[in-house]
Amino acid sequence: MTLLNNLIKIGGSAVILKDIADRILGARINREQTLRRKNAGMLAIGVALGGAVGAIAGILYAPKAGRETREELSQRSCQAWGKMKDNVSATGHKLVDAVEEKSARVYTAAEKGVDAAKESFQETSDLREKNA
Repeated sequence: MTLLNNLIKIGGSAVILKDIADRILGARINREQTLRRKNAGMLAIGVALGGAVGAIAGILYAPKAGRETREELSQRSCQAWGKMKDNVSATGHKLVDAVEEKSARVYTAAEKGVDAAKESFQETSDLREKNA
């Protein structure tokens, strides 16, 4: 009967450890998604304001004709848009890599906890068999 109780306790401990690891991972993912959304919003606002100020300044201080100025602004805005997309993509990849690395660490820690619980159970059952 005590062997069964110990087995239940160890199994329950392993389930609790896995649940804790899953909750920690979920909380980290939610926090990172919230930060990513906030940063993306701030980036969009910055790009819009910067683009508007740059366009107005370019038009006001341009010594060229309107058509030439518009063509130059169009080329520069396309270049800026390309750079921004590259930066956002690189940042996104870095975030995904960081999340994967942290989740792997949490999973490894949970596995170690389960292994320790199994070892403890095995030691307990070996001692019980010797004493019986």
